[in-house]
Amino acid sequence: MNSTSAILICDRDHLFREALRNFLLAAGYLHIEIVTTAQEALAKLRREHYGCILIGITQPWQKARRLATVAKHRQPQAKLLLIVRAAEQPLIQNDVFEYILKEQIYSDLLLWLRDDELS
Repeated sequence: MNSTSAILICDRDHLFREALRNFLLAAGYLHIEIVTTAQEALAKLRREHYGCILIGITQPWQKARRLATVAKHRQPQAKLLLIVRAAEQPLIQNDVFEYILKEQIYSDLLLWLRDDELS
């Protein structure tokens, strides 16, 4: 398995996780892991390496930010992207992590991933 193409998705919304996984599979990404909780994500991060880590932001914000911080510390080579709803965007305006709007993920994510592969 090529760890630079492996993607980890952590989001509570089952339908969204599965839809995003299917979208990425259709785009040619073959190694996609999905988890529901920060604890599951941390266990995956201990065992495997990822090229991209996508974390859904829901309340409480602290758990997702803590997960993002730990993920970046454990796997500094991985691109990390927070998934945020448009209504919640003002709450993370000055965050240190990159983010993508959940409502625009299907139009913007592949461009973001491809930009990362080209650099």
